[in-house]
Amino acid sequence: MRLLIVPGNNSLSHLFKSFSVADKLMARGHEAVMGVARNRTDLVRSLGYDHHVLPDLQEVDGAGFPTVEWFRHPRHIKECIQAEVDLMRQVRPDRALGVFRFTLQASAQLAGVPFDSLVCGCMMPECRDVLGFAEGEPGMEYQRAILIGFYRYAGDRVSTVLSAMGLERVEDVRCLLKGEHTFLWDFPEFLAIEETRGLVHIGPFASNHMPQDHVSVDAIADGSRPLAIVGFGTCTPAPAIVERLTRILIHLGYHVVVAAGAREDMLSILPDHPRVTVCWFAPMDKLLPYARLVVTHGGQMTVFESLQQSVPVLVMPFQPEQAHNGVCLERIGCGCRLIPSVPFIGDPGGYVKALDRMTDQEIAAKTEGLVSQEQTYQSLERIRRVMGRYGGLDRLVSELEGG
Repeated sequence: MRLLIVPGNNSLSHLFKSFSVADKLMARGHEAVMGVARNRTDLVRSLGYDHHVLPDLQEVDGAGFPTVEWFRHPRHIKECIQAEVDLMRQVRPDRALGVFRFTLQASAQLAGVPFDSLVCGCMMPECRDVLGFAEGEPGMEYQRAILIGFYRYAGDRVSTVLSAMGLERVEDVRCLLKGEHTFLWDFPEFLAIEETRGLVHIGPFASNHMPQDHVSVDAIADGSRPLAIVGFGTCTPAPAIVERLTRILIHLGYHVVVAAGAREDMLSILPDHPRVTVCWFAPMDKLLPYARLVVTHGGQMTVFESLQQSVPVLVMPFQPEQAHNGVCLERIGCGCRLIPSVPFIGDPGGYVKALDRMTDQEIAAKTEGLVSQEQTYQSLERIRRVMGRYGGLDRLVSELEGG
């Protein structure tokens, strides 16, 4: 089987998931070809993957999450779809796998190639939750209206292109993230959604492709201080927030590892403090077994890595999907949101203002409340066992092989 894998390029986590799928396929005698954005080619080339350059909706504004700008310009949407069609006709894959990729379903239809999707459950139209809100919280219905409006706006803009190319319109842009198989990298105990034909919960899977700093884990986790990891992903510009949270954690007695996520603006956070270690790319797999706490923007790769090591997670979000991971963590008793729910109207400003309204003492109390409860660790152990029941990458590849 020859599989074409095309990730959305708004997050490196999508790219690293694609690498893992490619590795597993090739180990089983298949062929994998990747289509990536131009700004990702150096990384892909350095890792030795066969790849082609494709335009991406995300390139119009460089945002780390879907925005109005991604879907505003039909011409750019058409260019993305046509480039994918041209690539499929060139490499002639047996199947195509989109990893959080909004355009590949349409391209595959035009090229006559079976299409599968790898995505998170909260981006499925079957998801009945309002992202970032627990049931009944103030502002939930307002947020619901905003999100539905966005999904329909984006669906309408893409449908302008789909209709011109002879394809059916979609009312909700999330429908474009569904394939013959729709593989969910989360699990129903974390986010329960309505089961539909072709929807498969494979569960989280790790990637070993993330570059790692060479640090002395023994020196950091020597037992003299509890260890906290502060990581806000690879596309969240938040150095002032990270520095504030790091100072609070130091005051609480932690040694803090700041995972800079390859962001230069994070490297200057308390550089001379003896209890702060800043990593360009933190070796999470080595540090998490010793960690007492993870403070994060709420990206699912970080969240699930933490849960697999039974580490409590505190979420400071910058967009609704991240905020909803905080809601899900509260449901399962393994973490919490740092800030109260606030509606998202297109930029992270509401979340940042909510944090600004909190005192350092309130943040410290939230942190201590999470890590001091015995129930938190009982829940973490239960969820670690639950996650172990899912097939992850093996399940995904087996389903692909079965067609």
